[in-house]
Amino acid sequence: MACKPYENCFEFVEQKNKIVSCSDRKSKTKYIYENDSFDSLTKYRVDGCLINDEDFKCDYLLLNCTKEVSYFVELKGSDLIKAIEQIDRSIDILHKDFEEYAVEARIVLTRVNTTDLKSTKLIKLEGRLKKLNGKLIKQTRQLIERN
Repeated sequence: MACKPYENCFEFVEQKNKIVSCSDRKSKTKYIYENDSFDSLTKYRVDGCLINDEDFKCDYLLLNCTKEVSYFVELKGSDLIKAIEQIDRSIDILHKDFEEYAVEARIVLTRVNTTDLKSTKLIKLEGRLKKLNGKLIKQTRQLIERN
């Protein structure tokens, strides 16, 4: 399958960028993907571009075309539950276009409410991702992922 399932909303397509950064001025959070193996990557803007009409959508979709892994990235203030809902709904809408890809979810928050860490929505998303050969990683302020 081609790594470009969508004709628009991409920041770059099948490039071997060393570092990919996703940031949000509103929440002052950042996700950084360090592409040490120089895999072929495609980055899409989801919120306001790939998905316009839904209340729940994540910020970015990063595809590792070489390893067939998708990363749904949400940058948020402190509302972990809403971030979970946004990623879950984005997976519902977009994953059908690259079903053979493993699905990873990344949430970067300015801070975490500890009661949210016991949410059934969080547990359900983690179980769903496990079935899709992925996992959820949560971090505050900045998340750096090395591949």
